[in-house]
Amino acid sequence: MKLHDYIISKMNVPFEYGTNDCILFTIGWVEITSGKKYLPAKIWKNEKEALKLIKKNGGLEAVFDKHFNHVQPNYAADGDLTIVDGISFLFSGANIVTVGTDGLKYRSRLMAQKAWSWAR
Repeated sequence: MKLHDYIISKMNVPFEYGTNDCILFTIGWVEITSGKKYLPAKIWKNEKEALKLIKKNGGLEAVFDKHFNHVQPNYAADGDLTIVDGISFLFSGANIVTVGTDGLKYRSRLMAQKAWSWAR
């Protein structure tokens, strides 16, 4: 699957914690393309559970640090990961993208202060 197709497939899927949220969107892409499993067997059901699990694991940055390689944001490739304002995004062209309560959210890739890549 290509990143563009993945993003398009999520375009009309409603935001829902544990089903279609920012973490499931970003890590879901990595799982599909890498064939590796990163998400826990038990997925959260709401924001409170998601935040509790993230906190238990040291925060979202710590989770990304544990599983992925740091890259300079200027050199991040399409499909690499970033976190902006506590929300995980995927790099896609000149933008970063994630799912939000009102559909897909696009921001300029220049907002990314850190980036993570995974072995392809």
